Amino acid sequence: MRRPLVALAALAAVGAIAAGCGSNGSGSSGSGSSGGGAYGSSSPASTTGGQSGAATVATASSRAGTILVDGSGRTLYLFGKDQPNMSACSGACAAAWPVDQSSGAPKAGSGVKASLLGSITRSDGTTQVTYNRHPLYYYSGDTAAGQLNGQGINAFGGTWDVLSPSGDKIAGGSS
Repeated sequence: MRRPLVALAALAAVGAIAAGCGSNGSGSSGSGSSGGGAYGSSSPASTTGGQSGAATVATASSRAGTILVDGSGRTLYLFGKDQPNMSACSGACAAAWPVDQSSGAPKAGSGVKASLLGSITRSDGTTQVTYNRHPLYYYSGDTAAGQLNGQGINAFGGTWDVLSPSGDKIAGGSS
């Protein structure tokens, strides 16, 4: 019981910091360099050379099984409140759960079915990567590749879970 409360407090702090630090539409010419609107944009920028680029979705082995990750090995999540090809996460939600953005058609990495990859245009004009029609997100509490700190969290009106290569959620708690 205590861990979810600590996680929610951390989410609130991250959301406040993220809200004050930047926005998606602040004059830069695209949502691309934000393959990283994720936590710590230095990692996404360095993986794309600081330029916008198409996001890569791959698979990795984890304690939850084989899951979807981005090109840097960071865990990707789905939001249980989302509808097919429609995100229900914005504002403080998107600060805590940054979207997996792409400036072009996303690329299928190792273990990923290219036919399940897609993208949607969000209300702010950015392009979000989808897999099996699930919009994909990062968790701001994951600070390194391979972490699953967001797995099974119930926040912003739904549960957050990792995905299998078949595009289905892998349900389960974060520990």
